[in-house]
Amino acid sequence: MPGSQSPQPATGAGPSRRYSRPLGWLAGIAGLALLALIAAAAIPGSSGDQPSRFGVDRVARGGSTGDQFPVRETKVFGSNINAKTYGAEIADQEDQGVGPNGQMASDLSPLPPSAFRGPIAAYRSYAEHWAEKLAQQLPQLRAALVAGDRSSAKLAWGVAYGDYLHLGAVYGLLPGTLDRQIDGMPSTLSGAAHNAGFQGLHRLELGLWTGASPRSLAPFAAVLARRVGTLRAVLPTVQITPLDYATRAHEILEDAQRDLISGMDVPWSGAGVLSTAAGLAATREMIGTLTPLLQGRGNALAEVQAWLAQLQAVIARLRAAHGGTWPSLGRLSAAQHELLIGTLAGALGALSQVPGTLETTPTPITPRIASESRK
Repeated sequence: MPGSQSPQPATGAGPSRRYSRPLGWLAGIAGLALLALIAAAAIPGSSGDQPSRFGVDRVARGGSTGDQFPVRETKVFGSNINAKTYGAEIADQEDQGVGPNGQMASDLSPLPPSAFRGPIAAYRSYAEHWAEKLAQQLPQLRAALVAGDRSSAKLAWGVAYGDYLHLGAVYGLLPGTLDRQIDGMPSTLSGAAHNAGFQGLHRLELGLWTGASPRSLAPFAAVLARRVGTLRAVLPTVQITPLDYATRAHEILEDAQRDLISGMDVPWSGAGVLSTAAGLAATREMIGTLTPLLQGRGNALAEVQAWLAQLQAVIARLRAAHGGTWPSLGRLSAAQHELLIGTLAGALGALSQVPGTLETTPTPITPRIASESRK
């Protein structure tokens, strides 16, 4: 129409707009491909021409691409046991702490026997000290007997008996019959007063608590003094092995439970509390010398120390309840007796861990699973 004007395309519009978007896509794809090539080149061992310094072929010994494990293992490692037949059983056994070689497996390395030299030497000095105290006590005992003073003689006998029991770890290792000569009991209590071979501490106990004349007992005190002199002479040379020493840490109070708290070895005086206290002191001394070896080897040391302290407290309470004197077993109430026995049992349970904790050799077990190779 006159006066109208046909529309004109906008400047810059046309074919270029149609092709700009596909070209952008192509450029993006090309960029991604380039990045992929760069990344592939950086991956160790990706080049087919030159092996990477970090590639498996470069690291593998010999660079062989063949089978690196041509031998098929059919035995349980470390033994000749057929894995197919006994593998599951061996696994269960190892769960129980036993290795395929039949030995107990433990997180604790065996201790060298030389590790016990220091503890044994320290305890030997302790025992020599108590043997000297015993020797110094016997003249007082003999003087009370000669004076006919039964009450003083009983007190002196209790001190002497406790002194001897402080030896603890060594009184069972004395040469010959020396231990029996000092602390032995007669084969039978009936007629013991007429047993010519019964002359030690318990012969004096028998006489003092059954009404014998104190003066008639003085010769037995003189014989005892001579035997204690022999004891002092041999103590420096008594042989104590690591096994003996580790075991005695448990056995001293075990003896007290069996022989002393029961009254078996103190049938006339009933001095079970006094003698158990002496055994406890010897045990604590032993554990003190063994502390450097027990530290860091499980929980045995902490449990033992706690139970021994508890037993010490119970004995102190019993003594305080009886006016500061050592009560005879017959003077303990049923509750006091049960408390003492129960606490002693707890201490023994803790002490039973000590020998195993201080083992010097692996512990073998039997029987072993038969080797399949023998079939």
